[in-house]
Amino acid sequence: MPRCPHCRAPMSGRFIICETCGRVTSGSSGLQARISPSDGPSSGMAGHGGRRPSRKAIKGAAPGRRKQASAPPPPAEIQRRMALRQLSGDDAPRRLIVRKKEQRKAAFALVLVALVLFTPVQDPLVDGLEDSFGNLLDLVTPSTTHPLEASYTLRSTYEYEFGPSSSDSGFMYKLPIPQSERTAAGFSDILATKTDGGTISAPVLQRIVSMKVGSGAAVVDVPLTGGVVRDSSSAITLEDGYSQVFWPAPGGTGSEDCQYGRCLIWSGAIPQSSSIESALLNVEYEIESYSYTWWTEADLPSSVTGMTGGNGISKSTSGTFDDLDDIGIGFYTQNFGDAQFYDRLNGGGDYAIDGNDPIVQSVANNILASLSPDDQDNVFAFSHAAFIWVRDNVVYAQGLENPRSGPACLNAGIGDCDEQSNAWMSILRTKQVPTWYEMGVLGSGDFREWESHGWSNIALPLSDEACESRGINPTSCYVTAVVDVVNNKWLLYTPTVYSNFVQTWDHTGDDVNSVYMRISYDSNLRSFDVGYSVVGTPTTPEGTFTLGWIEGE
Repeated sequence: MPRCPHCRAPMSGRFIICETCGRVTSGSSGLQARISPSDGPSSGMAGHGGRRPSRKAIKGAAPGRRKQASAPPPPAEIQRRMALRQLSGDDAPRRLIVRKKEQRKAAFALVLVALVLFTPVQDPLVDGLEDSFGNLLDLVTPSTTHPLEASYTLRSTYEYEFGPSSSDSGFMYKLPIPQSERTAAGFSDILATKTDGGTISAPVLQRIVSMKVGSGAAVVDVPLTGGVVRDSSSAITLEDGYSQVFWPAPGGTGSEDCQYGRCLIWSGAIPQSSSIESALLNVEYEIESYSYTWWTEADLPSSVTGMTGGNGISKSTSGTFDDLDDIGIGFYTQNFGDAQFYDRLNGGGDYAIDGNDPIVQSVANNILASLSPDDQDNVFAFSHAAFIWVRDNVVYAQGLENPRSGPACLNAGIGDCDEQSNAWMSILRTKQVPTWYEMGVLGSGDFREWESHGWSNIALPLSDEACESRGINPTSCYVTAVVDVVNNKWLLYTPTVYSNFVQTWDHTGDDVNSVYMRISYDSNLRSFDVGYSVVGTPTTPEGTFTLGWIEGE
């Protein structure tokens, strides 16, 4: 029986909506479609959308490339649409996701009325009803299971299909070479420096032991060490005899360059043939990965690293918006806090992240107004409330080939992984909260299903009191963390995620976009497919933990 890729509940197969958690299950390929045209060309056209035959790369666009065709409706209309939760036209139906407090209040009110009408109301019973219903909802609300740590080999398979053709069929594909270690502090091995001159080590979240490629068996070792270069003149020919791989120095915008950082380039030309021919590349990553939370008050077991040790953050230890300009975190605010990022129209004003848009500002203001007076200057409280708002008001659905911007995602009320990330980051940028992109591949908790994925990073200030009590230097008085809105991961990293790109301070919008611009091919391409699987049996020595759909609210 098929299972929902989000909550893992059994599905009948009759619907594209999971009957248990209400999430769209057919929209998972939105991001992957931007880097891999799944349908072959017809009538002499190549790639998606009737493009003319070309050796140019298919531009899968950085998050949110499409410009709105008309002026957005006023904030009141947006609120009405969100309240109705309606889709029209060809959009898929969706099941409402009701917030825990709303469910609890409705159930509590119904039973309370019944008690008043039909039984003598006992004060102790009434006092305990709300807690009882909360516990019951925790049992029936969809949840996901994740390993505490895991070792596994992830295989990515890329396949071109050409022909028949009277001439050679050229192709090229670029894929990121990951850094060997991704830590709880990005790529630094230091989480914080202390006032006594010591340091706090950053736990490793992902360790890439090896990366190997091949046209059959993956036998060619790809060096993970930065600075190791193999240009096209010394490319390694694969066993198919007509394709090769190389890894040039980072930088440049040419066809044989890696604009955003280190990458592997697979290129070749299939000889002319009267039949259909294909070229295949297998890439295998040996991975060690670990769960980690930066949220010290999460509803997670103490076995999840970060729950103990006192190095994370919560609402009670968060700094204020004024703290975003302090030394240390100010670096992130300066580089990742601007209201607008990446104008896809090069002066036309279509920003993937746009905190100046009226819709975004209206949503942000409403979120801020919903907080208690004591929390309205608390960066953690605002950022978490924005996370909950997007999660509960924007429905997961098939993304556009040119992804929705943050405003467009909020306007439509739907979006896939990077589109919802655009929406959430746009809301945070209204208050200059630093946010940036991370990309890779997402797996289910049982390692069976994988898909291309995009999510966010955030920098949150710690309060002066928290840093003083921990003996942390003011230059380290903040945390940087991971946020995945569509998978309900607030400041949480799980092992079934393969990260291969994290935006850095010097990446422009075009650099981020180039992560998608991976593919080029001749006009007689029939199809191009990308698939992910795990080789062998993953090892999960420490067991698993459960993440509830509604957590810490």
